[in-house]
Order: sequence, then C-alpha cells, then structure tokens
Amino acid sequence: MARKQAEVGYVSPGISPPKGPDYIVMELRHDSRVAYSPTAFAGPTEVRKDTDALNKVLSAFRVKRVASHFGMKATQIRRRVTAAPPSHDRPVSGEFAHAGFVQIIPRRKEDLAALTRELNRLDSVWKAEVAPRPVPAPAPTGSSTVSRNFEPAQGYLHSPPNGIGAMEVWKQARQSGTGRGITICDIEGNWNRLHEDLPKRIPLIGGTLINDLGWKNHGTAVLGEMVSRPGPSGTVGISQGARAVVQSAVINGVFNTAGAIANATSKLGKGDVILIELQATGPNGKYVAMQYWDDVFSAIRVAVDKGITVVEAAGNGDEDFDLPIFNNTGLQKDSGAIVVGAGIPPTNFFDYFGSEWGFDRYGKIGVPRSRIWFSNYGKIVSVQAWGWHVTTTGYGDAQGGVSQNRWYTLRFSGTSSASPIVTGSVACIQGLAKAKHGQPLPPKKVRSLLISTGTPQEAGPGVPLSQHIGPQPNLPEVFRLV
Repeated sequence: MARKQAEVGYVSPGISPPKGPDYIVMELRHDSRVAYSPTAFAGPTEVRKDTDALNKVLSAFRVKRVASHFGMKATQIRRRVTAAPPSHDRPVSGEFAHAGFVQIIPRRKEDLAALTRELNRLDSVWKAEVAPRPVPAPAPTGSSTVSRNFEPAQGYLHSPPNGIGAMEVWKQARQSGTGRGITICDIEGNWNRLHEDLPKRIPLIGGTLINDLGWKNHGTAVLGEMVSRPGPSGTVGISQGARAVVQSAVINGVFNTAGAIANATSKLGKGDVILIELQATGPNGKYVAMQYWDDVFSAIRVAVDKGITVVEAAGNGDEDFDLPIFNNTGLQKDSGAIVVGAGIPPTNFFDYFGSEWGFDRYGKIGVPRSRIWFSNYGKIVSVQAWGWHVTTTGYGDAQGGVSQNRWYTLRFSGTSSASPIVTGSVACIQGLAKAKHGQPLPPKKVRSLLISTGTPQEAGPGVPLSQHIGPQPNLPEVFRLV
C-alpha cells in the first residue's frame, strides 16, 4: 500500500485532518497582568501599553474570535490578573497557567503566519503558534470496497521459526521464487474455480466433480494456500506464480486415486508437483495416508520416477505408521513422496469453538511445531506444516455472504492445511532451480533439502519427538543451497 508522507512522519491513506478553522494558540507571560474577552484584551492601567499593542495587532488582521483555549470562565481569567504573580514561593497553579492560553481565530486563513509573527514580537506574549491539525495514530492499513485483505493473517508465510519464510524468497531470481514455470495438480473431489482470488480458468484435467459443498470448500481452501493471487484483497498463495490444474479422484463413477495420479502424471512434466489431498480408513479403523494401498503406492513411484514431486497428506487418524500392522505396506516403504504431518502453529490457543473438539475454549493447544493431536506420524512422514489456524479461500467463517466466490476462512486445519504449505514450498524451490540451473531438482533431492534445512519438530505434553512428523520447511535456507 502506498504511504502518504506528512511533515511529521507517515499517516494512513484516507485519513483527513478534522474540519474547522485554523487558529493560533497564544500563551501570555506569567508576569503579564493581561485579561481578555471575546472582542479585546484589557487589564489594569499599568499594563495599558501591553493591551493596546495586542488590540492593535488584532484589529490589523481582522480577528474573528478571541477565547480561552481551555474554556476558562471570565472569573478565572480575572483572577489571573488580580492574583499575585507566581514566584519561587508561589508556584504556578494549573488554573493560573490555563487562564493564560488564548485561542485566536482570524477571519482569513492566509493571515495565520503573519499574525503569529506579530504576536510573538509583543512583550506580553510568551509564545504564539498555529495549532496543529491532529490525525489518528495507526500504522498504514488497508481498505477495500469489496473483500477484505487477509494476507496479514497468513502467518505461515512469515519468517521461520513461526512460518516457512515464503515472503522472504518470492523476489529471488526474477520472481522464480513464486513457483513460476511449475505446474501444480491438486487431486481431490471439487473446487470453486470461480473464486475471486484464484487464477481464472484453472483446468479440470480429469475425473468427475463431486457435487458437495464440503468437497468444494476443501478444494478451494487448498488452492488458495498455493495459488491465490496477490492484491489489495483476499489472500496470497505461497506459489502464486505457479500454474494450477485439478484432477478429481472420481473416475468412471468410482473413487480411483491411483488412476487420478496416473492421469495427472501423463499430463505433467519434470519439476511439476502432484498434491494428494485425500485419506482413507486403514486396518485399525483410522484414517491413513493413501500410499498404504499398493495401487496408489505404485502410481506415486511412477510419477516420482518421471521427475514429478508428489506431496501427500499423512492423514488425520492419530495413527502410528511404525506399528507392526503396517509392516510391508506403503506406510513403511519409501514411495518417493513427501508425506506431510500436521504441527501446532504458533497461534497455539483454541478460539471460542474449541469446545467443538472436546477442548476448553481459549485453552492451549500445545507446543508450536509439536505434533497436533490428530496427525498421523512415523518414519515415512517427511515434514510438517501448520495444522490449525490457516487463513485461505473458502468456507466463509472469516468472510461469508451470498456469493461463495468471496468466502474466506481463518480456520482451515488438518494435514489438509499442512500439505498445501509444503506443496507451495516445493513449487517455489523448483521454480528457482529451473531459473538458476535450467532444470528442476530431482524429487528426492527436494525432499532431502526440506528435511535437512527445516525448523525442527518440538516435543510437547503427550507428543514426544518419537512421534515423528519431521521439521517445518524453511525456504530461505533451502534457497541458499539450491
């Protein structure tokens, strides 16, 4: 936002000084026995010279009004003249001091400077100056005739250790730090591709949309984290320079996540990114990552072998992937994907609705970057990101209204909110690699950089480091090594 410079610093655009005439505040000397009325100055005979000089100046400049600046009564002004003057033994009282401040309003604004100079030449005047025109004291802020600007609430974009440092890297290598030149494919069920803050004409490259508002809100929130457009309203995506496409997991009337990955793989190239925003019920009756199933595991490996980085939500089942029941499954084998867990954000307190999850309202969630209670964990979980309080497009709790195209949320959560943060990070890394070296990094190299440079996982009550979800991305550190 443009800043408006004033003589004394910066003020917010759109704030105007208050209406009303400009005027002069004149302070009489403490030893001056001059009084005043709305029309003239007066006093005892011995100060006739002073009062005549004051009245001569006022008549020369056609003064509109003379009044007590502090609203003192006539009796208080007269007491200032009749009382003994202040001395070392008789300090100045508040009443005496305030009675000596005179407000003088000239009829013509153009006379202010000259009138002030003439008053300051008089023996009875301590000081005369033009009164300031005050304005409120906020830092520059934003306004919009349409949607509000939610970018300041996107703390996950800010510097490590709280955020991933996205804002620090966007301008590197001619904006390649925004993911320019990279395509991201989100695999799930539906999206509001008409949302005001998303790029226009995001293509559906395969599958059938699920006609359900919950699916649509979810997909919209995911896209917003990655590719929402910068501007005076709405949010801004981590990889705002990347191209987005979407692929539904419903193919020929059935859920076929592996088929969706395979179709996306056929349409993407080296350096692009696939995000799997899905989970399903595993053998313990809890949600697990999709690579548990052999067909999905196989599809991921083919994508990674092609040079496509695959990012996968670990799932929200509070499940330990290192349990014996998962031996010889994709939850204990390396598909090449970046599996993402959910950590506690630095905004680590519940809001009013905390009781909906069985917690006290305004209670503490835990230690930032420790595993949030629902996130799956285990050796294959590569990195973590915010699993709560993510600001993005969709849902409408931050801004609702009739049109879904203007809905925003402050409360997107889960490994679903964490995974797009990592996906956007990957797109930024690959955009930089292509700009600097002419080619992207291998997917496993991207994963190893995210792990080796990330802000470490923390332990918390009931969630030791052995419940592994990995570090949080630190893009400035990765960019230093690319």
